[in-house]
Amino acid sequence: MKTLEYLKIVVKHELIAIKEALIELKLIVLLFLLIFAGLIYYLKPFPEKSITISTAFKGGDWYQFAENVAPALEAYGINLTVLASDGAIDNVEKLDNPNSMVTAGLTYGSALSAEKISGIYSLGSITYEPIWIFYHEKRTGKITDVKDLARYKVGLGPPKSGSYALAEKLFAINGIPIKGNEHFQAASIETNLNLFLDEKLDVFIFVSTIIDLPVQKLIRAPGIKLFNFKNSAAYEKKFYFFDAVDIPAGSINILENFPPENISLIATTSTLAVRRDMHPDLQLALLLAMKNTIQDSQLLFFAKRNQFPAYVDPSIPISPVARKFYNTGPPNAINYFPYWLGVFVDRFWLVLLTLFAIIYPLSKLNFHLRNFLYAVKERSHYEEILAIDRQVSCMPISAEQKAIFLKRLDEINMAVIIHGVPIGEEADYYLFVSATQLLRNKLERL
Repeated sequence: MKTLEYLKIVVKHELIAIKEALIELKLIVLLFLLIFAGLIYYLKPFPEKSITISTAFKGGDWYQFAENVAPALEAYGINLTVLASDGAIDNVEKLDNPNSMVTAGLTYGSALSAEKISGIYSLGSITYEPIWIFYHEKRTGKITDVKDLARYKVGLGPPKSGSYALAEKLFAINGIPIKGNEHFQAASIETNLNLFLDEKLDVFIFVSTIIDLPVQKLIRAPGIKLFNFKNSAAYEKKFYFFDAVDIPAGSINILENFPPENISLIATTSTLAVRRDMHPDLQLALLLAMKNTIQDSQLLFFAKRNQFPAYVDPSIPISPVARKFYNTGPPNAINYFPYWLGVFVDRFWLVLLTLFAIIYPLSKLNFHLRNFLYAVKERSHYEEILAIDRQVSCMPISAEQKAIFLKRLDEINMAVIIHGVPIGEEADYYLFVSATQLLRNKLERL
């Protein structure tokens, strides 16, 4: 027999043995299939490949940041839809709404109440965002105390924005309630910006990065001054959600030495929040895209390179995916496989290692299913002919019993022939035939 023909027979017999084993052990096979299906369901290898993120007003810094993140996500095969909103609180309310398509949003943890964070996770903060307080100096004179601002007409962000919530906290710290106070006007950032430029507002307060459009329009406008928090370090020491930051002299324009002196500000950190049921692979993709985007961003004005993203605001619980990312970095598998395969291998590696630990030692046993199943069936037949031989040898039998035993020997022999003899087991088969023939001879001599 040629080698190729021999291998074909071996494969054929193995497949037959597998088929028979599956039929005989169908309950066990079904159990393993259910366990495997449950494991796959738990690991969720096939998430949706789209994310909808809620930001702030169109053209604002958050909106720009999300648009810059979109190309990085496309590299992982994920489509990002960017939505405009009223701001930080509105974004979280959309995340908490099961009928909303929003799955991610930018917010300020310090602007949220405890009940608003119950359904979200933090993927970390992306930058410092100061509280900007601009005022018309010719109408107010130089302002050095937050309490003095309340004497003028002040424009705030919309009620569902972080700008409004943080301004409310700032004035509450200084003993000034703003709800119901006619000196304070809540409206969209665009509306208040236009009103302030038209001098219909004396003071304009909002929270944003330095690259935001209102900041760029106002910071060098003639007659408009930026409030200097001389006691910014005190706010940082007293309140965990405030950080002291500075605009160093000349940092905006070195040639013109603008600003002419250091300006101290208090800032919070903006956080990328997601629904708690967002797929882990989508969370990781957002973290990677966010990190890559921040490295080359003007968002670094108040921060050092590689300082963000980071989990610095404990107001919102950190996602387990983000915690692992910050502790150990991204999975190594994504460096060698396409993203979706790499992240699945990273979550599935323990299962693969367990399977390998089981299968590898078994492979060393030279285990052949066809031989094993044949041996199982052959053993049951040997036990039966041994029982007949024991009965024949120990007690006299009648002619009727003799005929029954001879008939049974023929049936056993035929069953072995019909079942088939696996290749490599021919010698065992003929030993078995010899054993049955010896017992038949013994019976016939009685």
